[in-house]
Amino acid sequence: MEDYKISDFIEDFLIAKEVEEGCSTSTIKAYRYDLEKLIEIIGDVEIEHKLIRQKIRLFLKILKDKGYTKKAIGRKIACLRSYFKFLTLNEFISNNPMLTIKTPKIRIEESLPKFLDINDVKIILNNLKNRKIFNSRKSERYYLMIRLFYSTMARVSELCSIRINDVNFEKGYIRLRGKGNKERIVPVDRGTILYIYKFLDDRIKYNSDDYLLVNTRNEQLKPRVVQNDIKYIKEKCGFPESKKITPHVFRHTGATHLRRSGMDISELQDILGHSSPNTTRIYAKNDISKLKQSYTSMHPLNNSRDL
Repeated sequence: MEDYKISDFIEDFLIAKEVEEGCSTSTIKAYRYDLEKLIEIIGDVEIEHKLIRQKIRLFLKILKDKGYTKKAIGRKIACLRSYFKFLTLNEFISNNPMLTIKTPKIRIEESLPKFLDINDVKIILNNLKNRKIFNSRKSERYYLMIRLFYSTMARVSELCSIRINDVNFEKGYIRLRGKGNKERIVPVDRGTILYIYKFLDDRIKYNSDDYLLVNTRNEQLKPRVVQNDIKYIKEKCGFPESKKITPHVFRHTGATHLRRSGMDISELQDILGHSSPNTTRIYAKNDISKLKQSYTSMHPLNNSRDL
């Protein structure tokens, strides 16, 4: 086994993740990217190399020096843990080099999701309707895309997968297909539903099972195109480079605003499609104003002059 290289089992690993664990296409791509990045930096070394643990640590150090965040490095470590665990379970290696490599500790303030305030959302939506700023065939798509991200809190892959027949115009909800191809129903505001009507009226031709968001050739939008669209919208709206505005930021924004308006964590979990409530609880930590309101109304010291 000593002459096997890191690259020799990547395809087997990715097939196992897709078929046996039901990982999404985007997750598989992320695993592939991380493993190829490892090989790019440390070389395609033997998987039983006696210094492979040190080489992996060197890889992580180089990423840190390049400015990768703790969260990004943590994701690389998670990928490598999964890969070397696969190699161990399938007896391709006798010693797992990842057993003693720890994930960097992330302070709460570092892990809180970034979100936009309501004024930022208003600026974006108002600018998208301003033909002096956005005046192209894509402008209508941009506007609907932002409304959908903010209203449904869909992941970018979920947004790209929405078909016209996933929209229930009468009841006001949209069916999304999430991680592991799990489906969920999310409510949508009336204004967005009406805009979808208008958006489709302007479309020359379509079938009910066509994708809702398409490019100028009437083909399904790809996540990379949407990410580039958001980057373009950010620049045209005049936001500084330092301000983070991505598809996922709109997901965090909608979730944070709902939580601040009083939505229960369990309800928010259903809308976001989180399998664990612990994932959703991050929005409770993101909402100190809600925590303060509850504290003020419930703590005995706030409700009596003296105990």
